[in-house]
Parts: sequence; C-alpha cells; structure tokens
Amino acid sequence: GGVGELSNFILGAVFVFTAGLIYKKAHNKKGAVTGAVIGAILMAMVSLFTNYYVIYPIYTVFMPMEAIIGAYKAILPMVENLWQCLLIFNVPFTFIKGMLSVGITLLIYKPLSPVLKGRV
Repeated sequence: GGVGELSNFILGAVFVFTAGLIYKKAHNKKGAVTGAVIGAILMAMVSLFTNYYVIYPIYTVFMPMEAIIGAYKAILPMVENLWQCLLIFNVPFTFIKGMLSVGITLLIYKPLSPVLKGRV
C-alpha cells in the first residue's frame, strides 16, 4: 500500500541529508564516515517516531493494531505496546540497516569515485 515505501523514503532522506551535511563540512574520508554513522544513528532514532506517529497508524487501515503487536509478541512475548515493539525490534534493525549502507559505501566508493566525478 505504499506505507513501507514512505517509511523508507523518510528514513533514507534523514540518512542522506545528515551524511551529506557533515561531509560537506569535513570533505574527507573521516568526514564521510562520521557523517554516515551519525546519519545511521539519526535514521534509527527518527524511525521510532515516524513509525509510531505516521507509519503504523497508516498500517492500522490494513491490519488492526492488536494483530501487529501480536506478531511482535510471537517473537518476544514480553512486549506490551507498540512503543516497546518499535524500540526493541525496529530501531536496532534500522540502525543495522544504516550501518550496512555505511559498510557497502566504504567498499564501493573508491572504485566508483572516477565514475561519480566524471573522470571515466
């Protein structure tokens, strides 16, 4: 229904904006890594709020909140509410996803740099 795509766009924008802003101030490898890591952290933090206040309320149009929380409870029975579900599952997942993006970027940037800078 486009909900996941909306979430991915919002969080991707947070990641890229943060990383780009820091890299613009410190235009070197350390600045790029610092910006990307801070971008991953902010992306994870923002995901808690965007999921809680925007994304999951939209999901409830398709599925009742009890069913959503029930799916989380099937994995970890101690969770009681959406906030806990997001904090325990979604925030760490989003951070790991961001850090994987950092790692992949570090691996492929150097070989792609001439292409990106138009020197091919």
